[in-house]
Amino acid sequence: MFSNGQSTFGLSLNGFAPVGELKKDSPGIWGGGFSSDIAFQINGSPIHLGGMLGVTRYGSEVRDGWHGEDLGDVRIRRNNEMAYMLGLIRVKPPVSGNFQPYADFFGGFSYIATSAHFRDGPLKEEWDSVTDIDDFAMNYGFGGGLEIFINEFLSLDFNVKSIKSSSVEYLTPQSVSYNKTDEVYDLTVKKSRFDHLNFGFGIKLLMSEW
Repeated sequence: MFSNGQSTFGLSLNGFAPVGELKKDSPGIWGGGFSSDIAFQINGSPIHLGGMLGVTRYGSEVRDGWHGEDLGDVRIRRNNEMAYMLGLIRVKPPVSGNFQPYADFFGGFSYIATSAHFRDGPLKEEWDSVTDIDDFAMNYGFGGGLEIFINEFLSLDFNVKSIKSSSVEYLTPQSVSYNKTDEVYDLTVKKSRFDHLNFGFGIKLLMSEW
């Protein structure tokens, strides 16, 4: 009833899973995040052009206690995160009814970083943060999804994305350890392609044709 290939603006919760070289080098990482995307229908055709922004956390590690004379007794949390910006081409075949499948093709880049955040305790305010390592990756990939129309303004969205990446340097929770003898953190920097799968569930706002 509502399926006519509309332009859309969407918000999605996402799961993250490593594949390929990343899974081989760092099988223990996993994560989740959120993203937003916008896609404009071109002249009533099945082709849509747009983009996607998102943030994913693929692991976190916390240590409370003594951190040497300089820091003392503090809480340090390290977050491993990826932010990405992707252009997209979306193809929506003409269908009838309340179900709209689609295919996506992506290209863009991501920023992958591990940052340490310092507090005096779990409920205390953060008083400092540092970036341990960061890197940029070029990305491309493809995906697909299914919209289920609620009414003429909204649809539920289920999607999956396979993202390929250039090689980057990164850390994981398993590659950071505290050396009690020297009272410093030992960081084992990894390097591999950051290929991954994204599984998403969200909602889309249906807009008029562009």
